[in-house]
Amino acid sequence: MTDTPMDASPRLQQFQSEVEQLKVTGGKANPERTWSIIGGLLMVAGLIVIIVAYSQTHSSKVPGDWADYNVLSNLGLALVIIGAVLFLVMNLRRYLRYWLIRLIYEQRDAADRIAGR
Repeated sequence: MTDTPMDASPRLQQFQSEVEQLKVTGGKANPERTWSIIGGLLMVAGLIVIIVAYSQTHSSKVPGDWADYNVLSNLGLALVIIGAVLFLVMNLRRYLRYWLIRLIYEQRDAADRIAGR
């Protein structure tokens, strides 16, 4: 981060120098990625549960077993829905945070240009 372009605004240079002074590491500051992976795994697990329940239903001749497999397939469907929502929400969170930060810096830069700084 020490290489700043010559045409960078003073506010950007000040921001970069402040970030360098913080000496912050990434660490576990990205929970969205972890939750997105968990959501994807839940979707896959739910699909597997649904496929297993479907195959077991067709191999069984006892109607009482069908109710058990129906409950199992509903559980799989719930896992798929929860995983999809979790995956979508976490990815939208990351995406919208990026655009919010970009919008803030563009507005600050525009305000600096208008003010003549």
